[in-house]
Amino acid sequence: MDKSRVLIGEKPVISMDVVDGKIRLTWKTSLLNRTLDYEISKCVGCSLCLPCPWDAITLGPVQETASGRIEGAPLVNVDPDICTFCGLCDSACIYGAFDAKYEGEGAVNEFTRIQGTHEIDEEKCAPCVLCSKVCPTDSLDVEVKVDHKKSLVTYKGLEQAEGTIKIDEDKCSYCGLCEILCPEAIKIFWSDDAKPPDFRPAVGIRVDEDHCDYCGLCQDICPDDAIKVECTESSAREIKQPTITGKLIHNDETCIKCGLCAIVCPYEALKVEKPFTGEVKIVKLEKCDPTGCNNCFNICPVDAIYPTGTKDKIAILDHCVYCGACEHSCPYDVLEVQRDSYLLKEIECDREWEQARKLFFDTVIGKDPPPSGLFERLISVKPVQRLQVKTSTQKGWESEDGERKSAMMSAQRVKDFLKKNPRLHLQFERGATDKVVEKIKNVQEAPPEE
Repeated sequence: MDKSRVLIGEKPVISMDVVDGKIRLTWKTSLLNRTLDYEISKCVGCSLCLPCPWDAITLGPVQETASGRIEGAPLVNVDPDICTFCGLCDSACIYGAFDAKYEGEGAVNEFTRIQGTHEIDEEKCAPCVLCSKVCPTDSLDVEVKVDHKKSLVTYKGLEQAEGTIKIDEDKCSYCGLCEILCPEAIKIFWSDDAKPPDFRPAVGIRVDEDHCDYCGLCQDICPDDAIKVECTESSAREIKQPTITGKLIHNDETCIKCGLCAIVCPYEALKVEKPFTGEVKIVKLEKCDPTGCNNCFNICPVDAIYPTGTKDKIAILDHCVYCGACEHSCPYDVLEVQRDSYLLKEIECDREWEQARKLFFDTVIGKDPPPSGLFERLISVKPVQRLQVKTSTQKGWESEDGERKSAMMSAQRVKDFLKKNPRLHLQFERGATDKVVEKIKNVQEAPPEE
C-alpha cells in the first residue's frame, strides 16, 4: 500500500447494496475496507444482536413473518450511518446471519465468538442415519455401509424358512440400519420433516414376510431392541454377522449446537454443549391461543416449542438454544426468554481488545456492562496537610447573613427617604451629594420607624 496517498482526516465512504440475497454494508477508506454481510435467509429474528453498543440494529417484522403475512423480509434492520462495523453482531449470532470482514494492511478477521461445541465419539457411533434425519439445520451427513443380508446368509440347499418377525414401533428410533441390511424385506416410510415432541423421522416401518427368511440379523443390529425374530424351521444355512462401517460428517459452520442429535442418538455417541444456558418462561399463559396462533412454532429454528393439546397449551423441549425468536414473535408477550450463561469459542492469540468484546457478550445474557474505565488509572499521591482557614471578620455585603440583612434594611430606608423628599432626590441626581450624604447619615443613625 502506498501510504503517501493516505488522506489525513479522510471521511469513510459508506454504502449499502444487495448482493446474492445478502444485504452488504461497506465502509471504505484508503487504509482499510470493512464489509458487513447480512444474510436474510439465515436470520430467525432472535434478539442476540440487539444489544449492539451503538444501537445500530433494530428488530424487523418478526411477528408478521412468523404468522405468514410477510415472506422474505429482513428480520433485523442495520443502520449504515450508525454502524461502526465492529463485528460484534457477527460474534453473537449463532445462526451465521452476519459476516464481518476487514481488508487492509494488518487487518484481522478472527474474533472470539459465542459458539457451542459438538463432539462425536467414533467408537460408540454405529453409524446410523437417525441424527442426519432430525438435524434442523442439515449439518450432519452420514455415510453408512452395512453388509447386505444376501451376502451373509448362505444356504446349503433350498432357501426355505418359517417363523415370525415383529417390530415394536414404540421402541423403534428409525435408525435405518435394518432397511440398509435387508431392503427387500424391510421398508421404512421416511418423513420429510421430523416434528416434536418425539422427532420421529418416519411415519412407519413394514416387513414383507414373503422376502423374509427369519435369519435374525436385523434383530442383532437393532440398537433399540425393537425387532423380535423367531425362526421355527429352516433348511441348513450359515449366517455371518454384519459389519457396519461409515462415517458421520459434521458441518461446524452451519451447526447451531442445539443438541437434538445427541438427545435422539441411540448409541450415546454425541456430546453437545449449547451456546447458551437459560430458561423460557411462560408468563402469560392465559393469553396463549395455540389453535389460532402458530407464531412461536413457526419461527423456532430448532422446533423446540410445540402445542401440547392440554391445559398447558405449549411446551419447550430441552434442545432450545434460548435465542429469543419465540419471545419476539409472540403478539401477546406470552413468553420470556432468560439467558444465564454463554459458551465462547476463543481465538488462540490473546489481543487486548478481546476482553472488551466479552463485555458485550455479558449484555447478550442481560447483564449490565461495567462502567467504562477507559480514562481511569491508579496514581499514588503524598498526604496533603490540611490548611487552617481563618474566618473573615469583614463587614458589609460579604459578611454573614444577619449583617447582610441589616445592610439591606438600611438601604431600603434610604430609598424610602429619597422618595419622600423629591427636592433632596433632585440634588442627588445633579451631583450635590454633600447635603444628601449628611441627611442620609442622619437617617441611618435614627432608629427605625415602628
